Amino acid sequence: TDPSVPSQAPDRQRVAAALAATHRTTVVAGGPGTGKTHTVARILALLTALHGPGVRIGLAAPTGKAAARLQESVRDQAAELGLAPDITAMTLHRMLGWQRGRTRFRYHAGNHLPFDAIVVDETSMVSLTMMSCLLEAVRPDARLVLVGDPDQLTSVDAGAVLADLVA
Repeated sequence: TDPSVPSQAPDRQRVAAALAATHRTTVVAGGPGTGKTHTVARILALLTALHGPGVRIGLAAPTGKAAARLQESVRDQAAELGLAPDITAMTLHRMLGWQRGRTRFRYHAGNHLPFDAIVVDETSMVSLTMMSCLLEAVRPDARLVLVGDPDQLTSVDAGAVLADLVA
């Protein structure tokens, strides 16, 4: 291809960011190295630009290791994109407020999460039960961005939520 001729192919990362800014729920799916986490940072920058620096963003993943990778990736791009440098990711259990000895999470349908936007990375690992708990806890006016590779890292519990959504 001639580099002097602009590509006719749509910029999928830009399209994903626009969809996340205009829809309550967005799924960002792709294989390894397709730029999912890069796209997440762009989505967060767009939401911050649209709603101001006071927008409350929750970053989560099913495991501590996945949450740490998400946090590191977003923080690496934070300065370039105008995001808060101290943005923190956590496990879904921590975000939902797991409490020892209790039968339900702190956040649920009667006590919603305080975030304006929630990004869940490695969604392919999220069980049907955990996704149900998350969806009940999300405020009706909040944005939810589900990120992952539907062909990788299946849930240890029942359900293949991301694969089912993508299908």
